[in-house]
Amino acid sequence: MTKNSLIMILALCLFITGCSGFVSGNQMIGGDTGYYSVTSDPSAADVHFDGKYQGTTPITVQVPSTGTPGHTLSVSKSGYQTWTQSLPGNPQAGQTINVFADLTPSPVTIPTTPIGGDQGYFNIQSVPSGAEVRFDGQYKGETPVTVSVFVTGTPGHSISVSYPGYQTWTQSYSKNPGAGETIYVQANLIPSQTSGSIYVTSVPSGAQATLDNSDTQTTPCSFSSLPVGSHSLYVYMSGYQPYYATVNVKSGQTSNVNAYLNPSQTYGNLQVSSAPSGADIYIDGNYYGHTPRTVGNLVPGSHSVLLRLAGYQDWTGSVSIGAGSTTTISPTLSQNPSPQYGYIQVGSTPSGAAIYLDGTYQGRTVSGDTFDISNVVPGSHIIQLSLSGYEDYTSTISVSAGQTVLVNAALSRNPVTPTTGSIDVISSPSGAEVYVDNIYRGYTPMIVQNLATGSHVVLLQLGGYDNWQSTVTVNAGQTTSVTATFTETPTPTPTKAAAFPFVVLSALVLLGVFLKRKSL
Repeated sequence: MTKNSLIMILALCLFITGCSGFVSGNQMIGGDTGYYSVTSDPSAADVHFDGKYQGTTPITVQVPSTGTPGHTLSVSKSGYQTWTQSLPGNPQAGQTINVFADLTPSPVTIPTTPIGGDQGYFNIQSVPSGAEVRFDGQYKGETPVTVSVFVTGTPGHSISVSYPGYQTWTQSYSKNPGAGETIYVQANLIPSQTSGSIYVTSVPSGAQATLDNSDTQTTPCSFSSLPVGSHSLYVYMSGYQPYYATVNVKSGQTSNVNAYLNPSQTYGNLQVSSAPSGADIYIDGNYYGHTPRTVGNLVPGSHSVLLRLAGYQDWTGSVSIGAGSTTTISPTLSQNPSPQYGYIQVGSTPSGAAIYLDGTYQGRTVSGDTFDISNVVPGSHIIQLSLSGYEDYTSTISVSAGQTVLVNAALSRNPVTPTTGSIDVISSPSGAEVYVDNIYRGYTPMIVQNLATGSHVVLLQLGGYDNWQSTVTVNAGQTTSVTATFTETPTPTPTKAAAFPFVVLSALVLLGVFLKRKSL
């Protein structure tokens, strides 16, 4: 082959490579790029992805599939509340993940000054908000809404409030408000169906899916008869990064979740404290308990942190987690000068009870602490606690802006004789993976329920620490407490002898190259 021929072949290769790169750069279908397709109702809403403006819905945002996993998405539109969502992981190369934002109208400001001397007002609110209001048979808008009436008009009015998935609320009033007077109406809607389901698939399949730190199944799987509201989902498979998601269950509907698992890597820890302590910890939108606490098994990279405490302004920040290390933050919270909402702290004896606020599922009570419900609209609310083997607890409470209401329920045993027991698992540091009889259950602290009576093997794992294991006896109708203290795993010191095989191998390769060139 001549020198000129070789030059022509190289030039042709460069041309083909350049053309290939040009096509890939415009189509962006394969390679290491994935996509998030973002739509909203209503459409034409502004989209910010990881804090950067991308355009208006509907829109497709492209991300490197091999980049740092985890993203934040916000969708906003004038007249509507801003919608935010944390997106775990990254889409795979060429994969498109669909994201839908259902925007909620912004609350209507209640007029403080009467428009006319002969007019009064009905201020109508509901839980949940955004319900349709009909006043004397005429549509007046969505809650919260204010309806004006003439005080000298015919007395007697009918109000109906309706919302999809809930029973229609109706009420009659036999009088008119006085001039400039406002009559406040609160409609607490009752779900027409109180349950839905979640169907979970994963790539690869065969992963362990845990819902609300209690029920565990193997993907693909279905969780049925779930309370309406938000549920926490954790998908785990050995050799892959865990997948977290907050899934909203609607009445009579099935929510589909497809978890794409990325190969595992070394994790890091985040040690969080605050002044004052007792603040709720949210990392990338997921709840991790109260300060002070050490949260383990975090993917290296940037994470968003939110601290929330009744009577104080929310604290938000971003932290960088390193592989195999612990990052520490200790912010000071600022008091809220003009709060608009109230707070509810819920505890129960025993713990582990499901919490419902006005019929909507909120979470479960925790051992040795309270479960905080933030941003509660002032007014009257119904709290219900439910725990297997115990009678339901129901209470009506009144919440005021800027105030915290404490609900501490002592649950009464159900006359039915229990056949299973529970294990209350606590560790120091917290955030350890919990396995009972080699089945993943969740993170400490947690209560593992519905266990058969007898002996069970409890295994705890936390990055940077030795595994902890114990055999625990479970009795019917009782909760057995387990407290584990971890020991740090010593870091091995590399020796000079470890480099010897590499030096010998390198010398042999160089000798072979020299002999080959000499033979030529």
